[in-house]
Amino acid sequence: MLHRTILILALLTLALCLTPTQTSAYTINADSLYKHIVVLAHDSLEGRLVGTEGEWSAAVYISRVFSTAGLNPAGEDDGWFQPFTFTADIAPTGLNELAINGTPLEIGTHYLPLPWSGNGSFDFSTVVDARYGIQVRMHGFQRDDYTDLDVEGKAVLIRRTAPPSDNPNVDIAQVSGLIDRITTAIEQKAAAVLLITPPDAEDTLFMPNPAAVTARDIPIIFIKREGLTHSGLDLETPAISSVEGTVTMQQVVDTGYNVIGHLDGPSDTTIIVGAHYDHIGYGDRGSLYRGDQRLVHNGADDNASGVAALLELARHFASQRDELHYDMTFIAFSGEETGLLGSNHYVDERRPGPNSVKLMANMDMIGRLRPQKKGLIVYGAGTAVEFEDYFEQQVARDDLNLKVTVEKSGIGASDHTSFYSREIPVLHLFTGPHEDYNKPSDDPETINIEGEKQVTDFLAEFLWHFQDHDGGLAFQKVSAPPMGSRRSQFSVTLGIMPDYAADVEGVQVEVAITDRPGSNAGMQDGDIIVRMGKHAIRDIYDYMSALGKFRKGDSVTVAVSREGELVELPVVF
Repeated sequence: MLHRTILILALLTLALCLTPTQTSAYTINADSLYKHIVVLAHDSLEGRLVGTEGEWSAAVYISRVFSTAGLNPAGEDDGWFQPFTFTADIAPTGLNELAINGTPLEIGTHYLPLPWSGNGSFDFSTVVDARYGIQVRMHGFQRDDYTDLDVEGKAVLIRRTAPPSDNPNVDIAQVSGLIDRITTAIEQKAAAVLLITPPDAEDTLFMPNPAAVTARDIPIIFIKREGLTHSGLDLETPAISSVEGTVTMQQVVDTGYNVIGHLDGPSDTTIIVGAHYDHIGYGDRGSLYRGDQRLVHNGADDNASGVAALLELARHFASQRDELHYDMTFIAFSGEETGLLGSNHYVDERRPGPNSVKLMANMDMIGRLRPQKKGLIVYGAGTAVEFEDYFEQQVARDDLNLKVTVEKSGIGASDHTSFYSREIPVLHLFTGPHEDYNKPSDDPETINIEGEKQVTDFLAEFLWHFQDHDGGLAFQKVSAPPMGSRRSQFSVTLGIMPDYAADVEGVQVEVAITDRPGSNAGMQDGDIIVRMGKHAIRDIYDYMSALGKFRKGDSVTVAVSREGELVELPVVF
């Protein structure tokens, strides 16, 4: 607590130092942008993971900059913050025991119940070794590790990695991942799943986003290599004859905070400007770093860069509030990295629509402008007729001095998608992926700060243009593919954006993208996908597992829950 108090005092001091002293219009400058990034991407904030001290310290800093700029608090209870709860973890709690062949094991050191595990006690006198637990028959490839095995009502032992493929065109890890194999074991009526690591593989296990996990009905346990050694068992073919124990897993609920400031104009309609300020902490989930040390992921570009621009835009427009024709709302979202939690909570609670919000502009990773690449990528240019006209003129300007790549799609893995689903015209600014993405090396010194100033000025000009634009905007749904910095691992897609924050069993559709397989079959925003063909869909991991079973040209019946009714949709990929 003392550490956090000292840190907050330091951040408040910097915020006060950034208070504009002039009475004229505030000019956005590179030095202030960089100072914001240095604060938000400092090691002491420990990667700003939602629900942590670092997130809260960043939220306090943002609120103080909003306050000194002259914004009005627009969170809950006339404050700056809009809290939201989320599942931060699914962790062992209370009684957890495991014994193999009568030898007790220690949780954490020797074994771990997985987040998908069901709770309860068990005692199995038969454990069936199913090798890798793979059962795949598709597109000329076939493998069935359950041939001649009876696992009904028994515990099944599975090696969690993928074996070498004898087909160069088939990636077994893709067509039969960990969730596939857990699902297959359940379909084979196994009563428990025990996972081990072969001797030639790293003895660590991917952990899912807890907010997106639905528990199964059986115990699912990872037995570490140290647990096998402790039990005197061979690492390659452990002879496990009995297993007994108890699993008690519980959701750990925490709180994240959006930070909201407001400028009053003469209208009941507002323009929203947003950027997420959370990142991935020490990279325990979502990191692309493959080193041995546990290092803080500061997220200078992702997304201290976007928040720095948000703060400077707030100062700029606050200094000219008398010139506004519409209200302006500035929102620093949290929980974006965990599935758009903060922005989804905002739209669910405040229920913005085209009559109350003129447009939403979002900034996510705008600190690596590279003219030799795509320059500034502007998504959402097709979500309003007026946007198309505006950007057609902008791109044709001789004096722009900024390379701009315009994309029509208003859907992507950032907070603007939450507003697009409400039929609000959106804009999303992005300077492209880079080798430091989701790694500890995403630090302030890697930022192109002059480029970031260009991007921020570009957005300010856009916002002023639509401040002066009279009347509403003509929203358009766009059929262009969603943005993404990495190629999909799947050969087919339904063409949806899932709602990761929805507390449902299944996968709730936040946006069914126009002219994609899902929408073409009649899928609608708000549908909950519960089955794809023979595959039950309990959470996003089941959904991804099922997608990997299909190829272009395949047909499948997808069952969705719609307003309490089960609807079957004929999907053609």
